[in-house]
Amino acid sequence: MPFDPLLFFGDNGGGDQFAFVLTPERPDIFVWDHETDSRLWAARELEDYLHRSLTDGGDWWW
Repeated sequence: MPFDPLLFFGDNGGGDQFAFVLTPERPDIFVWDHETDSRLWAARELEDYLHRSLTDGGDWWW
């Protein structure tokens, strides 16, 4: 997945960054792993992302 369609909006404090996919538009949120340059699915939508990130500590998207 290239960077061009991604809209980054936050990070985990350790270098990994969270993003929406703008093209094609979809509600899913992905995380860019800065160590491996991989893009991993993190959440179904913003509400799911907020729920997961606020109720679980650490690297919850693994």
